[in-house]
Amino acid sequence: MLPPPPKNIDSLAGQFWNIAAAKNGEPTAAEKQGGTRLHSAYNPSREAAGTIAASALAEKKTAVFYGFALGYQVVECARQFPQKKIILIEPDVSRFYAALSLIDWSDVLKIQQLVIALGCPEDQILHLIDDTSSFGIGKTALDDTVFFDIPQFSAHADAYFTNIRAIIKRNKTKNEINTSTLRKFGRLWCRNTLRNIPRMTEIAALPQTLQENPQKNPGDFPALPFLIFGAGPSLQSVLPHIAELSERAVTVCVETALHALQRAGIEPDFIILTDPQFWAYRHIAGLSAKKSVLITELSAFPAVLRFPCKKIMLCKSQFPVGEWFEEKMDVHPANLGAGGSVASCAWNFAQSFGAKEIFTAGMDFAFPGGQTHIKGSSAEQTWHTVSGRLGGADKFVTEMLCGANVQPGTDYNGNPVLTDSRMKMFAWWFESRLAACHTAKTFTLCPQGLNVPGITPAPLSRLLEKKKILKEKTDFLDAVTSNNPCVPAEKSDDLRKLLETFPQPDFLARYDFLRDYL
Repeated sequence: MLPPPPKNIDSLAGQFWNIAAAKNGEPTAAEKQGGTRLHSAYNPSREAAGTIAASALAEKKTAVFYGFALGYQVVECARQFPQKKIILIEPDVSRFYAALSLIDWSDVLKIQQLVIALGCPEDQILHLIDDTSSFGIGKTALDDTVFFDIPQFSAHADAYFTNIRAIIKRNKTKNEINTSTLRKFGRLWCRNTLRNIPRMTEIAALPQTLQENPQKNPGDFPALPFLIFGAGPSLQSVLPHIAELSERAVTVCVETALHALQRAGIEPDFIILTDPQFWAYRHIAGLSAKKSVLITELSAFPAVLRFPCKKIMLCKSQFPVGEWFEEKMDVHPANLGAGGSVASCAWNFAQSFGAKEIFTAGMDFAFPGGQTHIKGSSAEQTWHTVSGRLGGADKFVTEMLCGANVQPGTDYNGNPVLTDSRMKMFAWWFESRLAACHTAKTFTLCPQGLNVPGITPAPLSRLLEKKKILKEKTDFLDAVTSNNPCVPAEKSDDLRKLLETFPQPDFLARYDFLRDYL
């Protein structure tokens, strides 16, 4: 809903602009501060029409305007492309009403897919543009968007629009990485998924919420704190207290941290493994976790689904083959999303199951002390196993340190710490996700890692002073794991027929990119 217009709307324009008549009689304007001309002094409408016609909007779905001055370009966009989605971004509400008072915006206000973002926080703009719509493999809404970024329209709020441009650029970079990953691992993900599909008759789907359990009332469960373990070097500082911490929070670990946790004498409540590569499986190979629930997805390396643990559950597949089978079999697991790292899936899991406080340990996004992983992690053990006289474990550490554009960063205490472009991208995902989520507060118990805005450093005492929740955790785990197999026995023949006739024409029509991998 738009804020109400100010009472002095007729005089608003004079506060910002010097208004004059163009040669064709239309209003034109220049900024009062600096005198920057905003529109043509001869024919503003013709200038705007040329700008819109010269854009690539005919082949795109969305037009985004970084500011709009009097609105001539917006009006022309609405006239030429009334079926497009139009998003207007302006931090100053008064400028919007001033523009309405000078030229006719009626064609704009008739647009069904019109989004007017007035005074919207920078970190929320991305969600208005890059929604959850399906744009095909490796594509997002950003790929189907034209950005009208006319410098004189945004100069009055340069810092605001600079932040938005940076957010959009980082998200585009992330999408390019995801696309490259799809292309690089497409054959592997297809092969793994097709081998794992028959297991849908044995393995349960992770529920989207506790409301899916008919025996339990979600109100029966308090908002339990969660503790997420990464395998960063800083995890070492927490290990002496890990038993006490695990009694006071639901514990979730990424697969790379399992080895270190077990060496410290605990098994986490949940283990998350969503990487399809064999090397991800190697982090848990040879281990068992009889008290833990493993959350994975259909594209995981097949041996992952044989991991000895309390229970294995499937989250929503992030790859088209798995998504297609889930759709056909009417299976709807929890979507843990993707942020480039398994840690992002772990955070999504905690947030989606009602956590109000999420603590992290070993989630460094950096190389504190020049180390890449906690000592004793499965990664380090593998390096020692394959090292030789001419290439010790230090060689692999050096390759990792230098392999992804090492950059300086700052930890939570203001001290310098090394990071790289890949981990900065992971950290940015958390920054943007945390800014958009106001239901959970996130803390780190390890201030040695890269400072991520939105994550607050907290002493161990903040969690250690909480009461023990052993019974509450048991009830919570029982509720989460109560689902039956994804595909019931009576539908097993339908699944078998789908697998035998795959790929079907509708799949290939949607995901032609995968044809060479099937």
